[in-house]
Amino acid sequence: MIARFLFIFFLATTIQAVTPVDSTLQHQIYYARDRVMPALVHIQPVIKNYDTGELEKQAVIGSGVIFHKDGYVVTNYHVAGKAERIICTLNDREQVPATFVGGDPMTDVAVIKLDLSDYEPELHIADFGNSDSAQVGQYVLAMGSPLSLSRSVSAGVISTKDRYFGSEVRLPSGERTGRYNLWLQTDAAINPGNSGGPLVDLSGRVVGINSRATMFANNIGFAIPINIVRSVTSAILKDGEVVRSWIGLHCQALQELEGYFKAGRDNGVLIASIDPGSPADIAFLKAGDIILELDGEPVSARFVEEVPLFYSKIAKVTPGTEITLKVFRDGEEYPVKVVTRQLGDLQGEDFEAAKWGFTVKAITRQMQIDNSLDDTLGVLVTGVKRSGSAGGLDGLRRGDVISKINNVRVNGLSVFAALYAELSKDRRVMIQTNRNGAIRYMVLKIEEEEKVNE
Repeated sequence: MIARFLFIFFLATTIQAVTPVDSTLQHQIYYARDRVMPALVHIQPVIKNYDTGELEKQAVIGSGVIFHKDGYVVTNYHVAGKAERIICTLNDREQVPATFVGGDPMTDVAVIKLDLSDYEPELHIADFGNSDSAQVGQYVLAMGSPLSLSRSVSAGVISTKDRYFGSEVRLPSGERTGRYNLWLQTDAAINPGNSGGPLVDLSGRVVGINSRATMFANNIGFAIPINIVRSVTSAILKDGEVVRSWIGLHCQALQELEGYFKAGRDNGVLIASIDPGSPADIAFLKAGDIILELDGEPVSARFVEEVPLFYSKIAKVTPGTEITLKVFRDGEEYPVKVVTRQLGDLQGEDFEAAKWGFTVKAITRQMQIDNSLDDTLGVLVTGVKRSGSAGGLDGLRRGDVISKINNVRVNGLSVFAALYAELSKDRRVMIQTNRNGAIRYMVLKIEEEEKVNE
């Protein structure tokens, strides 16, 4: 009897203690939902895909949030960056077209603009918060269109606010991303289709833009901190792009390596590698050097989470500026002057050689480095049709560099396009390629029926 009484008393006091907290939390969730949900946008872009050896147009699903009264929407670059056409569904279920304004694959942020010429209702605008003040364990809501289910809300907490993926992570569209920012990690459910949607705190302010859902774990999703988004969107609206400086350094955390390099515990950034021909290479910097100062300001990257901040310090310098690095090498300190360059396009323009059955891409400086190429001459094969003239066991492969066509040197995409137009009626075309440093020759035999189908 006494045990039953104690159980009832415990249950009653627990209900009294929990109910007000739950009620308050529930109302906060409703409040945050109602402040941001009207600004949520369901995005349906049609993107171009060249990976199969021919131009394919694919309909994908993404999310976004209106952040400007003129109809500007922030979303992910991998959602809208390669879009040929964009249709957006607003909160009142009205569909309006949108155009791509600009994007930054390095942070996976893009801006699109709604065409409001035939739309009369007043737009709802979401407020940006401050991601620097976000706390681990803080409640957040992930909004968007997961799996094409529009107007969805999931709840969770911020698991960590300084997740770093390294600089080798790539978007679905192929570009590098994440070099200049950390990520908010959350256990609020984020699934394909949530990309570009807002991560919202309980005050109804956007603290992040959902970007990635992991395929290797449950209850882990990631968002771009809103302070990064604010900076990128401002640059896009002002200049149409994000301009960054680059010197060609790749750094790593110094943790546990200080003793081997005779460095201080919390001082310096370790150079892991240098891009050939880069400003850092020209300045005779080398792997194993430790950068102690940048223009007189001490720098440090003992932990991986500190590496993006160092990259960002260089990126914010105006391209063409001479910077001074204090470098620690072999127990001595040296001043090294480096002239920065503008970080160029990460991915080149695509081209479909339909009659020949493959697609190519212009080679950028970054692609040259990523693929260990001698130069940027030629074009990179990005896809080959299995049933086309270039397919087969002895045919072209993705990653081949086409250097000559009928013994004419292909200096770039414009030369390739001109040769393709000139030789499009020929039945046989000889192609010289470079595959992993080895020169190969092949003859394309264009069948008559392929010409008819084309």
